[in-house]
Amino acid sequence: MSMYHENVIANKTMTVKEFSLEYGIGENKSYEIVNMPNFPMIKCGKKIIIIRSKVDEWLENQIGRVL
Repeated sequence: MSMYHENVIANKTMTVKEFSLEYGIGENKSYEIVNMPNFPMIKCGKKIIIIRSKVDEWLENQIGRVL
């Protein structure tokens, strides 16, 4: 896989740790959120891949709910 290809994929996705840091949420709570229904992620074995472009929309749909 080329370096360009890896960077394109990296920009479209994030890990749970990156999600935690980017949104200022603790890592344990981030895992709880990621495992909520309809959260924009896929599991590849044990690895969780979060779809970066869908996270804000999902969070906006959670306004008023306790996460």
